[in-house]
Amino acid sequence: MTYSQFTLRHCLTTLAMVSVFASSTWADDAKIHSYVTRYCVECHGSDTTEADLDLSGLSGTANIQVLFATYDQSALHNMPPDYAQQPTSRERTEFLRSLDETLKSKGHDRTRQPGYGNLIEHAELFTEPTVRRAATPARIWRLDVDSFIERARAATANEKLFYDNRNNAKPVSFPYQTPDHTFLDYANVHAFDSSTTEMLLLEADLVVDQFMSRQWKRYVRQSQGDDQALWSAVFTTITGQPPEPSQLEALLALHAQSKQDLGETVADRLTVKAILLRPNVLFRFELGAGEPDKLGRRYLSPTEAATALGYAVDVAGPDSNLMQSLSRVDLDDRQQLRAILRPYVEREAMRARLLRFAHEYFEYPRAQEVFKDADMHAYQPQRLVQDADQFILRIIDEDHDVLRQWLTSSNYYVHGMFNYTGTKISPIRKLNGYKDYHRNYNLPPSDVHKYPEWVAMPSSQRAGILTHPAWLLAFSDNEKNQAIQRGRWVTTKLLGGMVPDAPVEVDARLPEDESLTLREKMHVTQAQQCIHCHRHMDPLGLPFEQYDLFGQFRTQEKSKPVVTTGELWGSKVSGPIPYVTQLAESRQVKQVFLRHLFRFFTGRNETLDDAPTLIDMETAYDDSAGSLKATVLSLLTSDSFLYRTDDTSTVKSP
Repeated sequence: MTYSQFTLRHCLTTLAMVSVFASSTWADDAKIHSYVTRYCVECHGSDTTEADLDLSGLSGTANIQVLFATYDQSALHNMPPDYAQQPTSRERTEFLRSLDETLKSKGHDRTRQPGYGNLIEHAELFTEPTVRRAATPARIWRLDVDSFIERARAATANEKLFYDNRNNAKPVSFPYQTPDHTFLDYANVHAFDSSTTEMLLLEADLVVDQFMSRQWKRYVRQSQGDDQALWSAVFTTITGQPPEPSQLEALLALHAQSKQDLGETVADRLTVKAILLRPNVLFRFELGAGEPDKLGRRYLSPTEAATALGYAVDVAGPDSNLMQSLSRVDLDDRQQLRAILRPYVEREAMRARLLRFAHEYFEYPRAQEVFKDADMHAYQPQRLVQDADQFILRIIDEDHDVLRQWLTSSNYYVHGMFNYTGTKISPIRKLNGYKDYHRNYNLPPSDVHKYPEWVAMPSSQRAGILTHPAWLLAFSDNEKNQAIQRGRWVTTKLLGGMVPDAPVEVDARLPEDESLTLREKMHVTQAQQCIHCHRHMDPLGLPFEQYDLFGQFRTQEKSKPVVTTGELWGSKVSGPIPYVTQLAESRQVKQVFLRHLFRFFTGRNETLDDAPTLIDMETAYDDSAGSLKATVLSLLTSDSFLYRTDDTSTVKSP
């Protein structure tokens, strides 16, 4: 079987048949037909049906499997193969756009789903379009779990609500449903089904209990017997905005009827619970208001804009000052809007938002979930994650050349060493690591003192978050490094590529011969049925073999010299430090990073219509000497963030 045969056959066998064309054919679309004729039928025509696939005369027998496989292999630049004539970036983009529309017409819109954003042609996202028409489809976005917690804590004045000292448990009615390695808060994937709704009702009772026991008497006292003032104040506290006259009237009627039927105490609780379960408490409405412009776009209403922007800069949502300011601002006046938002991006709440972005982007907090058969004094992943947090936050606070610093800085925060071995808990234990903490960083004991401090790591051993023990641990398991997963992370998060999932029939296990190094075991990934995916991962993950499964720098493995060579953009790299340095200097890496920043704050994947927003974000980043806050401010005041359209696929042409 040839390489091209396997490439398509792999995708065809890993996708179940969903539906068949009824009336539409590729020949109906001139762009698709022209592209297929020029770049595909030489291998997949009536005379040369490689992979048993003939694309020369598609008709009603074509199926969704073929469309998916063709889209993926074209988007990943696997097809046409390297030795064949290659389309231009524009040709490939137009082909993918047309094929995407065909898939959407059949009910398959993967490029909008988490995990598939990189299928969009990267070069076109940073090419200025003829018409700037960026907008987000109108949507109703379920509240993020952390936002729900913060609102509940604020309403009840209980900072420990939903907090469990053992595991910091979160409300179970807000389960995360996004795929691995993607941002958690995507607007179009979270919903309430019957089981989560039942749990939400129980959790609402908990919030009401806390509100009634801690806050209710204060509201009653302040209202001085005025029911309208009482319920207006309660409504405003819980929802974040004052009630409309009709809403207040309905609440008063509900309370009066409940009081008559069930008694005052039950009526009070029932009415508070009714407010807590209102749609605008559990959901974010972003539908747009007013007359659409010539491109079919509408601005967010003042309340919607305050909600969207408020949750972008603070997990707790907008405060009253932001609500009032945005009720008076014209969203066309972007300069004034930036002036309103600028103080908010400097607040502690925004600092926490950017830390959460770093958590979900770099994924290093996963280190705490990796089990090791090890002496607990030598393996404290939660403290290493805390060290990494401080590393990330310091660069956020400096807000200069942020991405490069995240990828290359060797100034690490390190917990001190805790040497006490008795039964009595030392008061410094919470501040420090354990007696062997220096080993995590390959530091001599004399360099790690009693309390946490900043340490300049040897530049030949550590550079940035990708060589930090926390990140390395996150991509390891109990017995070995996960070089393949590290390479996959670089492919998707830094290079903007995609790697298909392994087919179910492939045995993905490495040899169990303990005399072999991991690199030697990975020779099995060079097999024909594996290499077309692993060539996107293995060369990008193997430089990190400089570190063992605890993230410690090493020069030998299995009594053999560690080989740390890899490959980046067709050129060899000799080890992790020159490797991450080269990544940090790449404009493409910076642009892909901005694409992920876009996804985090907008809750969706970028589309080709968002190109102007991404271009402006890059300009803001460059003009501000790499300020992350200036870049986010550019995004929050962009057309992509402020406009909504009813068209869920593309904005209308002028």
